[in-house]
Amino acid sequence: MTTVTVDQAKLVLNSFAALFQNNLVSTNLVTWRKFDGEMNDRNGLTVVEQVTPDYYTEWTKSGVKDLSGGVQDTHFGSEQYSLTQTLSSSMGWGDFQKIKSIGDARESQALRKAAIRLATDVDSYIMRYAALASNNWVGNANGQNAVSTFADMADAVVRLKEEGVEDSFTAVLSYQDWKALGNDVVGNPTSMMDIAGGIYRQGFSGNIAGIPTIFTQQLPAVQVGDRVASATSVTDYATGDFDNDYKDVAISTAPGKYKSGKLNLKGQAGAKTLKDGEVFTIAGVYAWDPRAKKQLHHLQQFRVIGDHTAAAGKFSNVEYFPAVITSGPHKTVVNTNGGGSTWDGLAVTHLGVASSVVEPRFLANKDAIVINTADLIMPASDTAQRQSLTKVPLSVRMWRASEFDTGEHKIRFDVALEANVMADGRERIIRINGS
Repeated sequence: MTTVTVDQAKLVLNSFAALFQNNLVSTNLVTWRKFDGEMNDRNGLTVVEQVTPDYYTEWTKSGVKDLSGGVQDTHFGSEQYSLTQTLSSSMGWGDFQKIKSIGDARESQALRKAAIRLATDVDSYIMRYAALASNNWVGNANGQNAVSTFADMADAVVRLKEEGVEDSFTAVLSYQDWKALGNDVVGNPTSMMDIAGGIYRQGFSGNIAGIPTIFTQQLPAVQVGDRVASATSVTDYATGDFDNDYKDVAISTAPGKYKSGKLNLKGQAGAKTLKDGEVFTIAGVYAWDPRAKKQLHHLQQFRVIGDHTAAAGKFSNVEYFPAVITSGPHKTVVNTNGGGSTWDGLAVTHLGVASSVVEPRFLANKDAIVINTADLIMPASDTAQRQSLTKVPLSVRMWRASEFDTGEHKIRFDVALEANVMADGRERIIRINGS
């Protein structure tokens, strides 16, 4: 049989790119967006995207609304999206040199393992980011409870619908959940064509009540801060309050900070910690449905943004989402304490036992998270090539280099991507554990 030979470098890069994208499980879980310009590996990119204004409506009988006092203000918001990081893999020159034909590329274990490792790490990164992005969390968040019944899933679906997510969403659960759910899972059989195409990692592997579901081992295990979970923290507002005007929180100061507020807490002892991604509730502060214009039955849940350490038991300027807003079209809560006038001394409950490790699963709408990508700049020395993927707007750069002094030859593969939460994207994801 005649051996088909091609340009070696192009063959290796194309084969690596194909293996990489065919084993990327998170392709359809999130939105992918590619920047127009090249990314400098050392500097990165940041863009600002406008958030359109919203308005409220009012019914008027026997006429029209009297606007002599003025019309509603128009406030544009913004969210930031950054691309500041790369992910890399590499292989030895000897492994590269062995690949001289299409058959060699298919059989190369080194090439397959390097590509699958890159895909695995990208999936792990995206799933961790998505699992911790949301402010809503249903089920028992104080441990590692498996999602074991349809009712567990239904709680998450209901909360997403209450948040106004009318589009489709995907569940990401663990293999322990797959075991616990049993017959509630309708499986999607693996295709032999997938195996032949180099797809070694299964993506959407089933559905529960019609919800596409990924079962994976790559969900994060997250340790919460050492703050005492309940009956300790209270809001610290002897004067003033933590109510916000939308216009004051509409402009994001950094990626992921659209519509975020700041809060002062007291009651802990010493230098206790709050960790990025933690969730808490405030007694008597309920979630608001801006579409139905009514108070919901659950306390509003808030997500901590960034890590915070208490000084003498007090947390100052804890950044959180969503900001407390009690009026206007962007209203987020109803404060039932003292008819809405009491803001000090309100009990705060932190989800998760102090310093415990929690393992949230999640349901996500595709428009919640965006993966920003860009072509990496081509090096000024050595030899490099880029190959764009066909399933997502992402390119892989292969860079071959040699050391004159030592005669060492090296090869590396790089991709540039970063997860960012879209404006109001946090409300389009929900964490879930079993009850």
